[in-house]
Amino acid sequence: MPAVPDAATTDAASDAPGARRSCSRDRDVDLLFVIDNSGSMNQRQSNLARGIAAFVGALVSPPTNPATGRPIHPPARSLRIGAVFTDLGTPGSTVPPCSNSDVDDDGRLNPIRYGHAIRSHQPWTAAPAGARPARCTTDPAQYPSFLSFDAASSDLDDLREDYVCYAYLAGGSGCGLEQPLEAAYRALVVHDARDVPGNVRPNAGFLRDDAVLGIVVLSDEDDGSVRDCRYAEAGAACADGTGVFDSARSDWASTDLNLRFYMYEPGGAQDPTWNLDRYLDPPRPLRGFTAVKPGAPQLVVFGAITGVPLSFPQRPDGRVDWTTLLGSNPDGSDGYVGMSPEGPISMRQRNINPGCSTRVVPSCRREGSEYDPARPGCDTITQPFAYPSRRIAEVVRRFDERYQNGVIGSICRDDYAVVLGDIAQRIGGRFCP
Repeated sequence: MPAVPDAATTDAASDAPGARRSCSRDRDVDLLFVIDNSGSMNQRQSNLARGIAAFVGALVSPPTNPATGRPIHPPARSLRIGAVFTDLGTPGSTVPPCSNSDVDDDGRLNPIRYGHAIRSHQPWTAAPAGARPARCTTDPAQYPSFLSFDAASSDLDDLREDYVCYAYLAGGSGCGLEQPLEAAYRALVVHDARDVPGNVRPNAGFLRDDAVLGIVVLSDEDDGSVRDCRYAEAGAACADGTGVFDSARSDWASTDLNLRFYMYEPGGAQDPTWNLDRYLDPPRPLRGFTAVKPGAPQLVVFGAITGVPLSFPQRPDGRVDWTTLLGSNPDGSDGYVGMSPEGPISMRQRNINPGCSTRVVPSCRREGSEYDPARPGCDTITQPFAYPSRRIAEVVRRFDERYQNGVIGSICRDDYAVVLGDIAQRIGGRFCP
C-alpha cells in the first residue's frame, strides 16, 4: 500500500499566519461526500440527493446579503464532486452484509465503479422503481472517478441527476459498521487524491491545489474507524483493533457488534478506533485532512449531517455550544441529554436505552414523528432515529474552533437545506474577493 504520512512530522511553522493562504484565488471547489450506505439510510440519501442542486446553486450563484445588497460571497467558478461510501470491511472476520471483509469499498472515489463491496449491491437492482433518473444506466463505468461542474456552462438539473446515478445507493444494503472518517482519509490521503503530474494513485486528479476542499459526511451512526495497522502513519506505533469485528471474542465492550462502538471508554483498552488526531491534529496541519492543503489548512471545510439533536445547544453568538453538546469529561458521560418533541435524546457515551438493551439512547428522532413511551424501545420502523455521532461531531468541533470551518446539522431533519446552505456559505467564505 502507499506510504501514509509520517505522524512525527513537526509542522507548526506551516500554520503560522505569514505562511498561510487563507482564500482560494481561483474560486474552485472540490467536494467529497462521505455517504453511509447501510440499511437505515434510504430516506436520508434521498434527502441529500434532493438538496444537491440547491447546494451547488448556492455556491455558483450565492444569495444576497440584505444588509449590503451584494452576494454573501464571490461565486464559485467550477466544482469537482466525488463520493465514497463508509464500507471499509471487517478485516479478519465475516460480518454480513459487509461483503468484502478485507477492504470493502476502500475509500475509492465512485464506489459504484471502483469499490469492492458494491459488486454485491448494485443500485440498479437495489433502488425502488422510479428512484433513479432515466439517464442512469446499468453500466458501472458510466461515470469517471468524480463529476465536474462548470458554473458558466453546466446545468444544475443535469448535475442532480448525474449525482443520483453516481452516488445514490437506494436501499442501503452496505456494511452496518460505518467508518466515515477513515473512508475520507483513505480517499484523500492514503489513495492520494491530488491533481499533480505523475500521480497514479487510485484517486489521483481530484484535488486541485487552489480549490477549497469541502468534506461532507452523511451518517446516522457514530464513526467506527477501526485501527487497521496496514494503514498506520509511517513511524507511528499501532495496536491493531480489527479484532473488534470478531463476534466470538469477549474482550470488547459488548457482545453486540454495533454496541462495541458505543460502550467503550474513549482511549481505553476496549476502544478499537483511531485517535481523532489522525484526522485533524490542530497544532500540526500537515497531518490528517489538512495535510492535502500544505500551507493552506483554512481551505478545508468539514461538514456533517449526522446524529445530533434537531435543536442543539448554542452560545449567545449563535455558534454551537460544543461543551454542552459533547460534555467536558473525556468519557462523554456528561454530554447533552434532554426531551425533544419527538422523545428522549442523548449525546452521551455508553448511555443504554432503558427500553432496549441493544442500543444507546438516540441522539435524535425523525423530525415530526410521535413518541409513545409504551412502544418497545427497539422499534426503529415506526420512529426512525440516529445514534449519537460523538466522534464525527468532535472533528466538526475541531474544524470550527481552529479554522471556523466546521458545520453540523441533524440527520433526523426531513430537509437538509439549512445545513447544506451553511456549508456552502462556509466554503464560499474561503474564496478570495
